[in-house]
Amino acid sequence: MEQLKVKKKDIIVSNLIVFLFLSYLFLYLQYAFRHHLSPLSWAYFKKSFELFWYIIIPLITGISFIWKHHRWALSFFVFCVGIVSYKVIEGLFIEFNKIIVVSLFFYIVISYFLYQLFKYYLNLANLNANYSPTDLFDPLLKKISCTLTCVVNLQNENLSGHLTNWDEEGCFIQMDSMPIELPSKVSIIIQFKGRRFEQEGEVVAQSMDSLGVGIKFGITPKGLNVFNWAEFIELVHELGFKPERLR
Repeated sequence: MEQLKVKKKDIIVSNLIVFLFLSYLFLYLQYAFRHHLSPLSWAYFKKSFELFWYIIIPLITGISFIWKHHRWALSFFVFCVGIVSYKVIEGLFIEFNKIIVVSLFFYIVISYFLYQLFKYYLNLANLNANYSPTDLFDPLLKKISCTLTCVVNLQNENLSGHLTNWDEEGCFIQMDSMPIELPSKVSIIIQFKGRRFEQEGEVVAQSMDSLGVGIKFGITPKGLNVFNWAEFIELVHELGFKPERLR
């Protein structure tokens, strides 16, 4: 996955960051519980940084990677959950406690569901360009052209490009040029197989060179005169077009 500038982050990102903060709190509380310490003790709070410094560093790194949508974000999340779980299990071998076992079970279950949601989110088309700067964009066997329309400084702008990735929720577009700063709201127009497809969307990501644009679509009812994104997806699926086959 190419590193992108993500303009609008999904709620799952903030949930994962909060969860990693709570992971440290879980580790902090279970250690205090096993050693009969007060979690509100200032002395223990300062001591915890010495006890768990090698866990705090991965947690902070993981939070940074998740916020930036780094390509190692998902792997670092798994690593953070694994190291916290390992420390808790290590303590259970020293002193078994049913409350901590139950808490650990729910911690792992919640981690698993968050992992699945984050993995699904990172695989969305609007966050995956489906090409890299080293491709030079020559290997594409088929280009589906499109036009982005937007309003900039009270003027309508039309920008040409072509699709590089798509799914039911959005798409990624490689623009021919990017002379302007895109607003948050844009419309995409696709002329394909004698039909005109139109859909309003939101810019959620851009490539580092600003030529690649990730767009997220909302749900639009079918119109009588204009086809929308959902109907375009149905058509390309029926014809067997898939993003990976463009390469």
